[in-house]
Amino acid sequence: MSSPSPNPSSSFNPPKSILIVGSGVFGLSTAWSLAKRPEFSKTKITIVDRSSFPAPDGSSIDTSRIIRPDYADPAYAALAAKAHETWRQQGPDELGGSGRYSESGLTLVANRGSNGLPYVRSSYENVLALNKGTPNEGTVHELKSSEEIKNCVRTGGTNGNWGYINTRSGWADAEASMIWLRKQVEATKRVTFLIGTVCSLLYSSASSVEGVKLSDNTAIKADLTILATGAWTPTLVDLRGRCQATGQVLSYIDISDAEQAALAKMPVLLNMSSGMFVIPPANNILKVARHGYGYTNPTTMPCPSPNPSPADTTICCPRTALDDPTLWIPQEGEMACHRALREMVPSLGDRPFTHTKICWYTDTPTGDFLIDYHPSFSNLFLATGGSGHGFKFLPVIGDKIVDCVKGECPKEFKEKWAWRKEPVENVVTEDGSRGGRPGMILDEELRKGSRL
Repeated sequence: MSSPSPNPSSSFNPPKSILIVGSGVFGLSTAWSLAKRPEFSKTKITIVDRSSFPAPDGSSIDTSRIIRPDYADPAYAALAAKAHETWRQQGPDELGGSGRYSESGLTLVANRGSNGLPYVRSSYENVLALNKGTPNEGTVHELKSSEEIKNCVRTGGTNGNWGYINTRSGWADAEASMIWLRKQVEATKRVTFLIGTVCSLLYSSASSVEGVKLSDNTAIKADLTILATGAWTPTLVDLRGRCQATGQVLSYIDISDAEQAALAKMPVLLNMSSGMFVIPPANNILKVARHGYGYTNPTTMPCPSPNPSPADTTICCPRTALDDPTLWIPQEGEMACHRALREMVPSLGDRPFTHTKICWYTDTPTGDFLIDYHPSFSNLFLATGGSGHGFKFLPVIGDKIVDCVKGECPKEFKEKWAWRKEPVENVVTEDGSRGGRPGMILDEELRKGSRL
């Protein structure tokens, strides 16, 4: 690779070796796309991850994720609709088969007069436009009051006072879907998988990357290094003012067989004003969670740069149950989840949570992904910034990442996914989809109390 950012108009010369750091949605899907493309048939492809698969604290490993083309941004709506075509394929060997995808419908709501309402209205208009003249026309229905929302959800509860239901949206078993993706990558017999904790990038000069260094001082070299390390990316490369890790609350309750049967056909309910949502239960487990501004975990550590200035800096790092097996979400988050549950599924509102989890997003100021070459280091490519909405793109994002590697980023995403030229003072995702309040620090909230 002779340039940190190939010119799309020039011929692309595939590197002899590519190292992908991270085996989440972005990393595995990139490997899958590379392995299938003829132009990379002679390229050695390696994935390294810090833990055996599936990583227990990875953001893509969970009971469920919402699958929707329901976006306020037309470009993401169209790309999600393309991904949705694959999710809806139900053969046993297809991504959506064997229970991996459930088309429950999505009730997307907001509170009138709130920040979330414009997002929901724009999303409503976008899905109507996408469906016009297709077999999906007529599958989206406006809900004009809390009573109409209550009748749609069928749990005895309600939330928000305006929204709509998209009966063609749904949810996926996230862990099972990732296992399916891993098997697809393995089946190509083109990708080598390694386990090791990457502690730093490996620099051949002050402006060139030649791989990574592991915690045991092992060096892994490659012509091109792709960082697909999610919320851990800012610990490996300086992304201050561009990306930040934020922790989101997930809570789970056990339910009976009768409750499972009663709730199995409810739609996903997501309130864009509060960020609170409930996904239909599976295997006698119901999840309630928040898509919000999240918690930050500021940590003083050496600046991840070959020429750090200053030498030490503050970076928001993930803290998971692997770091602290006793970790429980802050009391503030648990109370928010209980309030939402009382409103959305009243019969279960006072039931204690059996376990909780902090899911770590990689947020950007606009909620756009960061899929681009690093402007200061040749041979370093970034595939991160999922901002809490990347999972649904599992079937298509790898192809888009590889297009960007080749210098062929889709025009509708060229500016959205590009390296931000001017960093912001404080990364807070303001795309209209976040609930809660910004500025919460994990340690401060934990000191106020956890476990009700």
